[in-house]
Amino acid sequence: MAVTYESRDGIAIITIDRAEKHNAINRAVCQGLLDAWERFARDDDKVAVLTGAGDQAFCVGADLKDFPGEIWQALPNLAVPCDKPIIAAISGYAVGAGCSLALYSDMIVASDTASFIYPEGKVGIFQGIMGGFPKKMPYNVGLEWALTGDPMSAQRAYDIGFVNKVCTPGTQRDVALELAGKIATKAPLVVQGLKNVALQTLPRSPMDDFYPQKRRLDTIANSEDAKEGVSAFAQKRRPDFQGR
Repeated sequence: MAVTYESRDGIAIITIDRAEKHNAINRAVCQGLLDAWERFARDDDKVAVLTGAGDQAFCVGADLKDFPGEIWQALPNLAVPCDKPIIAAISGYAVGAGCSLALYSDMIVASDTASFIYPEGKVGIFQGIMGGFPKKMPYNVGLEWALTGDPMSAQRAYDIGFVNKVCTPGTQRDVALELAGKIATKAPLVVQGLKNVALQTLPRSPMDDFYPQKRRLDTIANSEDAKEGVSAFAQKRRPDFQGR
């Protein structure tokens, strides 16, 4: 499986499992992450830890040989709204959409080898998602990083408040699980209420509103009711809508 989901003591451990491809996001990963966020939102796990297999790369972005298409659907807190906290455990390279995964997570634990690189200005590709960086880092610092494409070290990311904890390579998952374990013991309604209110105080980019609405509209357009409506119109009969 391109994405694995393990439930342990109230913690969902979600892993991009393509170490041989530096955990690049292809169609299978995109769908796997979307499924994982939907499962986490509805199941009993209280906290999620998102990580990548191996220590060389958390995620190097889109797989250009198997482009994922609607890559925004892979991002936490975007395609699937969720009041439960999500912690990214990062080691090695986080590139492009890998940075977006980190940006939309609620907290970040990074090994001191982590390197955050946003190269879209160099390659001429931009879907608007990273434009929301001011929610997690100072405007002037984040803008310089995003526009130049220069790497940002884990220490620099910690210094500007983008990363919560810096650890030694290979321990990022354990450190993230320790943090998740502390949160998992707290009152779930309080944890979810705090995150919900906090999210409403953060700046919102146009993409934060556009993509969830796009998913809703796509769901309606591809629904059984839509097919039934078209069929009923063509057959000049009353449609039998089922709400699915």
